[in-house]
Amino acid sequence: MKDTAYAYAVGSVRVRESALYTREELLSLFSARDEKELLRRLGEKGYLDQNGEADLAGREREVWAFVSGILPDEHALDPVLIVNDFHNLKVFVKALVAEKDPTPLVKRPCLFDPDEVKAAVFARENDKLPAPLRHADRSAYRILTKTGFAQLADSVVDRAALEHAMSMAKEAGDETLIAYTEAFAAAADLRVLRRCITAGKEASFMQRAVAATPLFDKDAAIAAAAEGESAFLAFLCATPLAPLGEALAEKDPAFESLCDAFAAKTLAGGTTGAFGVAPVLRYYLAALTEIGNIRILLSGKKNGIPDDTLKERMRFGYV
Repeated sequence: MKDTAYAYAVGSVRVRESALYTREELLSLFSARDEKELLRRLGEKGYLDQNGEADLAGREREVWAFVSGILPDEHALDPVLIVNDFHNLKVFVKALVAEKDPTPLVKRPCLFDPDEVKAAVFARENDKLPAPLRHADRSAYRILTKTGFAQLADSVVDRAALEHAMSMAKEAGDETLIAYTEAFAAAADLRVLRRCITAGKEASFMQRAVAATPLFDKDAAIAAAAEGESAFLAFLCATPLAPLGEALAEKDPAFESLCDAFAAKTLAGGTTGAFGVAPVLRYYLAALTEIGNIRILLSGKKNGIPDDTLKERMRFGYV
């Protein structure tokens, strides 16, 4: 029944996938002489609005409208979308404390109405927040108001997002989503630990910032990271994250893309690889990655950022 239900959705994304930029096509855009030529070439892919301006936010909305319209289960991607809700929570708490407008940083789609979440955060009515967000809200607000340690507040919310996403995937019982959320969380943890080692963070900070995933022992990872880069890389070599550890050891500039590719690999096959949520999710993430890369490229052309710098910022894990 599940295969039949997803047959139309999978067929639809296969058609849309063929219209996405390949890695080579994206890189070829760097040859555009200036922003005007770049916009002309992007227009061929439908990236411009009626005024000839790049409408990346509109493209994001259109992609989600397509994906949500073909999913036989409207809640199928909830474990993925919940991360945006935690992002919005983080934005609102920081905006409240800093007395700034959070509107430009709000992410959609999400599970909970951002306006309602914002109202509850700004009024400090924690009980009116959706249950998954309450603990992270209290923790982040307490950290910011008592210590002003924004990095720790961010990390606490990010960790909560990853752990809740994994929990939701397990509750849904979808093998693809379980594998994806666990791989995504593990890759995110690796990024966090890498930054902690570079910045000389203490183990206590890492404990609060790193999510617990089945792909490696959290306590062992933190103990290794606290000893330094060499010990941490040695630890990674004995885990499923070994390829990412090797990239770190080699100072590979494509490390961020390799993290994306590590998570994307879970969507390439498996029991639900052919007919299930995997192809739909893979297309959605690939489309968002494409939009993100184009946003980087446009900004770079406008501000005269060197091509090599832009290429290092781009990600190709889902391409």
